Amino acid sequence: MAVSSDMRCAAEAVMPGHLDVTAEPLTGGSSAFVAALNLSAANGEHRRVVFRQHTNRAPKGHTDLVASKEFHLTHKLADQGLKVAQPLALHGDDPADGPWLVSEWIDGTTHVPDEDVDTALAQMADYLARLHQINSDHLDAPGVTGIEDPIEALPSYLPDDDNGRAIQRAIDIGIRRRPNASVLLHGDFWPGNVMFKNGTLVAVLDWEDAAWGDPLVDLACARVELSCAYGVEASARFTTRYLALAHDLHQNDLSLWDVYVSATALSSMHLWGLSASEEAKRRRTTNQFLGAAIDRLGSLLDQ
Repeated sequence: MAVSSDMRCAAEAVMPGHLDVTAEPLTGGSSAFVAALNLSAANGEHRRVVFRQHTNRAPKGHTDLVASKEFHLTHKLADQGLKVAQPLALHGDDPADGPWLVSEWIDGTTHVPDEDVDTALAQMADYLARLHQINSDHLDAPGVTGIEDPIEALPSYLPDDDNGRAIQRAIDIGIRRRPNASVLLHGDFWPGNVMFKNGTLVAVLDWEDAAWGDPLVDLACARVELSCAYGVEASARFTTRYLALAHDLHQNDLSLWDVYVSATALSSMHLWGLSASEEAKRRRTTNQFLGAAIDRLGSLLDQ
């Protein structure tokens, strides 16, 4: 593929000097353009890095700080010992096609063989619990804001069906809340953002949606995505391990967050670039997850 002016700026920032640069588009993301850059210097040095550019920030409401947020936050997470892709370079004042960042190439895969699923689930739960226990004083980064209130936000995401009407009735009646203290959220913790190598978790990617909020938000996101990827029982095993590691966590609002993440997923799934068959499959599973969450939500209604 053609190498853009921003890609060349990124390459120069990582390896200053006269470079030969080639680019390969990477699949798997829906909110940014992602490419592998292969850098070759005259002295024989070679390097492969990941270029990530936010050319269309409207669908997720991202600001011009989205790349800066991920760049600075992952630096601080790496300092805390979290496995992330090390950030290497950030756009200047006037990127041509939108804010971008460059990170190290992670040698691994998001694919988990069936026989390794339980081990992967355990590592993912351990990682998420550790993230949520990091002292927030060490994690300030530009652009990290609080997640939206689910009660206020849900009506705009509701499907026009029995599930949507059931959620609206629950909101109208009133839902008893018991939120947890705010922590740093990954914001999109799902199997497609978790890299493994030889059965070991080597990095969690894509921190563009990081926010402050109830840790149950990340848990709920993982639960619905794991249901789609590995089945409801695998999602339940992940949940059990995470909750065993999350000390003094109130679980009262989990059904509400399950409703929120599944409803928002259903409202935007058509933008994810899925094949027709994959989208249909995910919609079925996510609708089932949503229906079960609505049933549990009934016990939280104010009478």
